[in-house]
Amino acid sequence: MSSMLRLLTILIIGSSLAIAGSDTDVINFVKKKLSQNRGLKIKSIEVAEKLPIPGVKGWSAYVVEADLELTRDKKTRKIGFETILFVSKNLITTELIDRKTGMDIRSIIQPKLPDDIYSESHLIYGNPDAEHKLILFSDPLCPFCRMYVPELLKAVKQNPDKIALFYYHLPLSAIHPASDTLVRVMEVAKLRGRKDVVDKMYSIKIDPELKDEKKILKIVEKETGMKITPQELHEKRIEKIILHDRITARKMLVTGTPTIFADGKKDITREKYKSFIKK
Repeated sequence: MSSMLRLLTILIIGSSLAIAGSDTDVINFVKKKLSQNRGLKIKSIEVAEKLPIPGVKGWSAYVVEADLELTRDKKTRKIGFETILFVSKNLITTELIDRKTGMDIRSIIQPKLPDDIYSESHLIYGNPDAEHKLILFSDPLCPFCRMYVPELLKAVKQNPDKIALFYYHLPLSAIHPASDTLVRVMEVAKLRGRKDVVDKMYSIKIDPELKDEKKILKIVEKETGMKITPQELHEKRIEKIILHDRITARKMLVTGTPTIFADGKKDITREKYKSFIKK
């Protein structure tokens, strides 16, 4: 999550309860919180979806979208922002916790999947008409991803008729800046027909905090044999892919990695794909 989105989330969470009554109350609640930032101009706010919460009576999850403009140091940039609010007949809250399990209900809420989520441009392994479809949001330098993703890739490659894997980049650049360059390397490699490089990015030996693109590319060349120029990393088609993936993650309220969806539903266990193989 970017620092700006984190700030916006904090602004909304700042006062976690309010009186509810309608969509207008929800929108006004968000407006009130965001308006606390003087450099922020609200262009629009709307309730994008209302979702039932499995096993929780009397509450609904509201997915709220906002288009904003942030001005800092005389520079203005546009920001798209999504959040989830939990609404009952009389209350609005930003957090809802299962008292028995301690689970944050936010983790099971899932907005509608974008129409193009299964586009072939994001198919990394498996046949597009496979029996089961997985959507993965990942960062090659995320420690848990480095443990989890190689095993997942191997399973999909060994079972292409059972599983198709659609891969989306979510580099957590604030934590490990080098990942922003590596995801671009992965896209250049795909364009060259080198999908094996995707796998190698999960084992590449590199300082996650390295920011120098040229140094990163030298390491990539040493470990993969593939030479890439900084200019290639920033071609319009690469920029378009990276931006698209970030927007998709935002709209699906994905902020952490790895996040996986199995047959259209968020899999918080990340193990559902194993049952597909056993069939």
